[in-house]
Amino acid sequence: MAKVVPFKGVRPPADKAHLVASRSYVSYTRPQLRSKLYENPYSFLHIIHPDMGSSKLHKTASPVERFELVRKKYADFKHEDILIKDPKNSFYIYRQIKNGHPFTGIIAAVSVEDYLNGNIKIHEQTLSKREETFTTYLDITDINAEPVLLMSPRSNELEKIYARYLSLRPEYDFTTTNKDRHQLWVIDDVKDVETIQIVFSQIDALYIADGHHRSASSASLCKKRNRERNGKGDEPWNYFLGYILDENTVRIFEFNRLVKDLNGLTEKEFLKALEKDFYVNLAPNNYKPVQKGEFSLYMDKLWYTLTVKVHTDDLDAQVLSDLILGPILNIKDLRKDKRISFLDGPKGMEGLKHAVDKNKFKAGFGLFPVGISELKNIADNHGTMPPKSTYVEPKLRSGLVVYETSE
Repeated sequence: MAKVVPFKGVRPPADKAHLVASRSYVSYTRPQLRSKLYENPYSFLHIIHPDMGSSKLHKTASPVERFELVRKKYADFKHEDILIKDPKNSFYIYRQIKNGHPFTGIIAAVSVEDYLNGNIKIHEQTLSKREETFTTYLDITDINAEPVLLMSPRSNELEKIYARYLSLRPEYDFTTTNKDRHQLWVIDDVKDVETIQIVFSQIDALYIADGHHRSASSASLCKKRNRERNGKGDEPWNYFLGYILDENTVRIFEFNRLVKDLNGLTEKEFLKALEKDFYVNLAPNNYKPVQKGEFSLYMDKLWYTLTVKVHTDDLDAQVLSDLILGPILNIKDLRKDKRISFLDGPKGMEGLKHAVDKNKFKAGFGLFPVGISELKNIADNHGTMPPKSTYVEPKLRSGLVVYETSE
């Protein structure tokens, strides 16, 4: 069973929602951040980057000092009524429409205990240093501003609730400059809240689609505070902010690979080395793999298909590492090797070609995306994916609904 609870969300008033909500900070370049901060005094980025001005980055002494500034700026936003706490415990229906594809799900507080006991399933291992840093951030700031994206089976009961609320005027309805539409409805009706909780209590497991470090850090915070404060299990830090979607509506794209050199090989020598494990053939322009076990290669203005000779159950990202990146190109650690970069699937083969043609990379590899059933099977069997195996949509906005982990 999955335990989710309503909460008093902290969020912007309707007239400022489009100004407050921001993309994840990691998606902005530094010049873009400075521009956003200069042009928009309401952006949630002012909270995430309190030490960055419009012209320069103001160095703080330590991450702890920076996190203290985050907490202070968040308090300022509340004091100025840019962010306001709801009076009632609520669930929130959030709907994002991207390129005509609707994503509709529930924003809720999700049980850390379910994460710890395996009712919330993972498919990726976290980096301990990053997890520790984010745990400190959560401990100091007391806010979850970007939900963990979770997948659940389709529920007829939830669909009925969605249909009823979607027929009403939303609390928020705005379109961002990337042409995504964002809508939000508040559910504080006692009967509807109870129905939603019952629906999720009957679900065996939820699956993390995106947000492994956020959920792992929330679990670390929970254990730390329960130990230090003699927690009883119902305090706010025993939950984290989640956005739960029907697994059939989540979109999983591939992460394609770009390499800066061929490890001393000529193009001809590299193609010859590939023939040991792959059938190598010329392909049409911008060729995209159409099945598992097939890769595209763009190099020296030409496209190729690489079809593995011996099929396995391994993910294609792992096959590429095991048969090409490691033994031929000597790229062993995808997290640290500066010779490899990753390109998210929505940029397509045209994006791959452009990156190589700009002379920043010697070759690009296109992969076939991981399926939902493949992801769930890995999680069910306690397996993990190689780094950058999936690019998941929707990408969620920070600051639309904030969950506070303080009492």
